[in-house]
Amino acid sequence: MKFIVFIFFFVLIQNIALSATQSVTKIKWDFFDLLPLLMVVLVWIIVYFLIMYSIKKNILKNKKNLEPQKITFTKDFFIQEGQSFKIENLWKECFQIKETKDWFLIYLNKNSALPIIKENLKDNQYNELKQLFNSIAIKNSLKS
Repeated sequence: MKFIVFIFFFVLIQNIALSATQSVTKIKWDFFDLLPLLMVVLVWIIVYFLIMYSIKKNILKNKKNLEPQKITFTKDFFIQEGQSFKIENLWKECFQIKETKDWFLIYLNKNSALPIIKENLKDNQYNELKQLFNSIAIKNSLKS
């Protein structure tokens, strides 16, 4: 997205410069000069929406993603429980734990994370989770 914005402003500044020098250089440009740029931007927009559609479809296809889940943490593993499944994940098999403003993300591999919403944590659970995550010997990015 940043790249598209950069290209847009680059072309805009280029066209302003051409317009300013047009009377001197006699260079004329019109809408058709922007057509290649518009095609590139359109392709990137289409790719973006196709990726978002694919992600949403894959999430909704897996029924366990739609079930309410309970997560139980211990020192050696954590358990995800839903109505139709129970998964035990060992900490040593996890890739990384990351903390954002609103989430804890437990990466089970490079491309898949289990989100924990901080807002849903009760009482002292936030501090307990941070203490647990800091005690685990895996890569983490926790806020101080």
